[in-house]
Amino acid sequence: MTKRPILWAAGVLVVAGAVLAVVLASGGSGLPGAKAAAPGPTTIGPEWRSFRADVTGIRPGPDPFSLFVQVALPGPDPGCVREPRIEQVTEAKTDIRADVVYSTRPAAGGCEDKVPAELRLATTGPVADRTVILNADNGNAWHKLGAGWGHCAPQGTCAPPADHCDPAWIGAAVSATGAESSGATRACDSNWLVLDLLLHQTDPPSRTAFRWSDAGWTAFAQAKSAGCAEIRAADPKFPAALCKALPAPA
Repeated sequence: MTKRPILWAAGVLVVAGAVLAVVLASGGSGLPGAKAAAPGPTTIGPEWRSFRADVTGIRPGPDPFSLFVQVALPGPDPGCVREPRIEQVTEAKTDIRADVVYSTRPAAGGCEDKVPAELRLATTGPVADRTVILNADNGNAWHKLGAGWGHCAPQGTCAPPADHCDPAWIGAAVSATGAESSGATRACDSNWLVLDLLLHQTDPPSRTAFRWSDAGWTAFAQAKSAGCAEIRAADPKFPAALCKALPAPA
């Protein structure tokens, strides 16, 4: 595994549990439906209406012309949502603006929860260090901070969070692995991190362990089994308390 130090500043949310990754090009049509497991039939009304999605984070995309926008959508029934998408993308020298939306319709049960998803925001020019404003929310603009994206503090300062387990730092670790979804955090303290990731949507979950360095999280081991054996074989300093109760990657 290539070892890469990682830096991410504030604002990326990593959600434990199953993650829905919907990859869209800006201005294009959405992929239908959420892929969360349905608990049972849902009675849904006839009218689909569009709403702005709740944006929970941003992480770097696979190239200089894209970002992954993390959102929370109604669920878990896959009939709750269709066409999650990014539209109305406008680009200027200093900023990128877009709407992050989805369609839903009245439902009797099955749509009360929130399901995490990722949408790909593609741009015609390099994203670079332009400010990203989503859903016209100027008060929560996203700024490039080091290798990641986050919000600046109300007083105008932009600095990485002190907590190494902050979702911003963890989101940077996810992006550095090249994972197609933001995965689940299994263990974290100030020096050690364990993530279960979907590197590719068709592959089984992959477990990656990281150690903290001055520049951020650096991956040092992958594991396929439960517990500590594979992680501590790669680095015996990894605390057994953080891995002894871990189930197999999921």
